[in-house]
Amino acid sequence: MFNLKTTLATAVCAVVLSSPALASHCPMDAKSIDAALTKMALSDEVKAQVQALRDEGMKLHEAGKHQDAEKSLAQAMRMLLDSVSM
Repeated sequence: MFNLKTTLATAVCAVVLSSPALASHCPMDAKSIDAALTKMALSDEVKAQVQALRDEGMKLHEAGKHQDAEKSLAQAMRMLLDSVSM
């Protein structure tokens, strides 16, 4: 789990520190979230919340609202990190 936690922490930092000019990373963030969802043991409630945030982030990305998309994807990643540290 340490590698997953490190990977997610790195991804969260990248999301938070990135600028809208680098908005093309949203699909990579979504892919990382998808991978974590398949590998992590999460409650159905947490899994549904993370999935909803991930889906919202991608809809915002596709609508050109990259800063909002990054926030949604970062929140999903934070939830995953929080569930690892529990």
